[in-house]
Amino acid sequence: KIKELSRGMQTKFSLALALSHEPELIIMDEPTSGLDPVFRSEILDILSEVIEDGKRSVFFSSHITQDLERSADFVTFINNGKLVFSKEKHSALEDYALIKGPNDMFDPMEKYEGLIGFRRDKYGFSALFKRENATSHFDIESTLIENPSIEDIMLYTVRGNSNA
Repeated sequence: KIKELSRGMQTKFSLALALSHEPELIIMDEPTSGLDPVFRSEILDILSEVIEDGKRSVFFSSHITQDLERSADFVTFINNGKLVFSKEKHSALEDYALIKGPNDMFDPMEKYEGLIGFRRDKYGFSALFKRENATSHFDIESTLIENPSIEDIMLYTVRGNSNA
């Protein structure tokens, strides 16, 4: 019986059933949620194989940002019902920069142009900026500029600013 299968096997079965009709578009809601890392990886591998020939598309929602990093070509980010962005993943990643440095270089009361959100703790600050504004506020030699992950973009956008 299907009910007796593990969550991962149920997901695989559902995916196999959906693929048996050879659809051009597959829509899935949280397909890897609740799966162990091995099953998650297997499901993402299957989805990658499905779209490999370019004749099919997979649209899925996910709160697991590693799945988006690994599988998505296009990301739509919605926060509190509002569209933050909807674009190719590489383009979204190129639009932002993560700046890190000592606390004395960052004034949390200042209005920095392009600032999305920041974190401060006893070790220093990290702040997500729109890339075009990232370097105009800081001494580049004293800061570290990194490319953010999708998870960084989502966390700094949703949480905003915090001092630990």
